[in-house]
Amino acid sequence: MAKGTGRIAKRYARALFDLVRDAVGPAGDSVADLEQTRRSLESLAFQWRESEELRTTMSSPAIPIAARESAIRDVAEKLSPGSALFGNVVAVLLSNKRLPEVQPISKAFGELVDELKRLLALEVTSAFEISESEKKELEASISNQLGSFASGSSITWSVDKQLLGGLTIKVGDRLLDSSIRGSLEKVRAELM
Repeated sequence: MAKGTGRIAKRYARALFDLVRDAVGPAGDSVADLEQTRRSLESLAFQWRESEELRTTMSSPAIPIAARESAIRDVAEKLSPGSALFGNVVAVLLSNKRLPEVQPISKAFGELVDELKRLLALEVTSAFEISESEKKELEASISNQLGSFASGSSITWSVDKQLLGGLTIKVGDRLLDSSIRGSLEKVRAELM
C-alpha cells in the first residue's frame, strides 16, 4: 500500500459511512444498511482484485470516462441493487482515480461498522430477574437515548445477585453503574 493510502481510505470510508447513516433517516435501520453497504464494498473489492478485465477497463484512457462510469455503475447496481448512493460513491471513486484503493476503503469501512455495532451491543445486569414489562420500559428509555440507531442495538440481559439491587448497563467500553454494590464501593473509595 502506498504511503498515505491508509489515510485516504479512512477518509473515503468515513464519508461513505456518514452518507449511509444520514440517508437512513429516523425510521430506518442504519446497522442493516451499513452491513449491506459493507457487503457491497467487499464484493467490489473482490471483483477489483480478481478481475484483470475490470481493472484494465476502468484504468484505460482509451475508453471515454462516461463509458467507464456507466460500466462501473452497472457493476455497482449488481452488487447493491437499487442503491443509487452506492452507485454514486463507486462513480466518485472512479472519477477520483481511487478504485485501486477499494480494498483498504472496504477494510476501513468494515472497521467503522464493527465499532458502531460494539457501541450498540448493550449488556444489562440486574440484581434480580427483570420482568418483561420492565425490560420493555428500559428498552424504550434506551431507544429514546440512542435515537435512530436504537433499531440496530442489541441488549443482553443477565442477573448478578452480588449487585444487591439496581443494575449496571455496559455500552461499548463504558459502564453505567446504578447498583447498590457500585454505590457502596464508591462510598468506600471516598472514605479511604
